Amino acid sequence: MSAPLLEVIDVAKRFAVGSRFSRQGVRTVHALDGVSFTVMPGETLGLVGESGCGKSTLGRCITRLYDLTSGTLRFAGTDITSLSRRQMRPMRRRIQMVFQDPYASLNPRRRVRDLIAEPLRVHTSMSETEIASRVAELLDIVGLKSEHALRFPHEFSGGQRQRIGIARAIAMNPELIVLDEPVSALDVSVQAQIVNLLADLQERFNLTYIFIAHDLSVVRQVSTRIAVMYLGSIVEMGSADDIFSHPAHPYTQALISAVPVPDLDAQRSNKRIVLTGDVPSPINPPSGCRFHTRCPVAQERCRSERPPLMEQSPGRKVACHYPIAADATA
Repeated sequence: MSAPLLEVIDVAKRFAVGSRFSRQGVRTVHALDGVSFTVMPGETLGLVGESGCGKSTLGRCITRLYDLTSGTLRFAGTDITSLSRRQMRPMRRRIQMVFQDPYASLNPRRRVRDLIAEPLRVHTSMSETEIASRVAELLDIVGLKSEHALRFPHEFSGGQRQRIGIARAIAMNPELIVLDEPVSALDVSVQAQIVNLLADLQERFNLTYIFIAHDLSVVRQVSTRIAVMYLGSIVEMGSADDIFSHPAHPYTQALISAVPVPDLDAQRSNKRIVLTGDVPSPINPPSGCRFHTRCPVAQERCRSERPPLMEQSPGRKVACHYPIAADATA
């Protein structure tokens, strides 16, 4: 077994909202609370959950766009938790991010060649001729033409803009790329093209992905392992096949039951689990298990005691006092 490329250890992130002059004063948003996992070289870890569960915040913490409130991040054995901007600069070459909205992640006033060339100018001593050649090569790799380098972002479709964002992310040959819902803003036909491109790049350059999404069908297609998040915590983690065939956490089971199935007979036989109530506020999260306010099998213990994320079987972890047995989901 090789060493983990990334180790996330008990990471927490809190934001202060409001002010002392507002009616409710300064309040604390518990965006992440005790998140831990590892990512091995060459794999794809899918992060799934409802909107507002902390997926994107976790991605920004991993890339150190956000500072951690507490916890530890180790990348390739190096503790990057408290590195300054200057100290993080060499790590930026090795950790990159592709953002959700290609309309917002590209500067509309800059040409494509400058957008892709910026990391090359910052991190290398390449000449302008070498940079231009590298930009043309990157555009070709992501399925665009070299003449596109002279255009502005508004001249491209959504899928093409995301390809530009991907070209910028792979410019420095990174080891880890955090993909923050990279296909959610695109049409379905374009989503498939981008997913196939990411798979080709991973195989070609031996990339490691953290794939953040709320579309479970896409996550199942691309992920080696899946981590399910709810209200700032991971409630279940395991291989993609195990998670989808035998969900052990009631929340995971409810998510998977909502995935559309093309087979009408299978769709009719599947029991749809509809959760009652709304997701609790991260400003005032419930005591005990965060999911107990919506859980159909919650008991008194769930209201007072928070379940740790424990190994249920080799490679499978669940944070639940009463996990669902495998034969119950078969």
